[in-house]
Amino acid sequence: MKGLNRSLPPTASVGQRVRQYRQERNLTQTELARQIGIQQSDLSRMEKGEYRVSLDVLFRLLQAFEMSLGQFFGDLVQQGLTLQESNLLESFRILPRAEQDEVVEFVEFKRNRQRERGQ
Repeated sequence: MKGLNRSLPPTASVGQRVRQYRQERNLTQTELARQIGIQQSDLSRMEKGEYRVSLDVLFRLLQAFEMSLGQFFGDLVQQGLTLQESNLLESFRILPRAEQDEVVEFVEFKRNRQRERGQ
């Protein structure tokens, strides 16, 4: 989004990023919490770094902010993800919620199978 402040340090926590992007969009905690389907108190704790952000909630935040994972994390993503991984996350983000849930279940299934094999 044009005109938004992108001055977050690369090491800013997820909660700090959520707070900044929420404020840039003039959203209250209550409004954002309602949009992403969590309690306002959980969002408050998330922004303070007292509550870990699940992958599911992170993707709902990205949808609410109309941002990609790369935009949300900035330089951190470029340092940590391959192009294939970044593309996969972008594709995942645009799937409908039910299909995202299916993808998450499949990945969990594959991870469990890998653990069972001792890999």
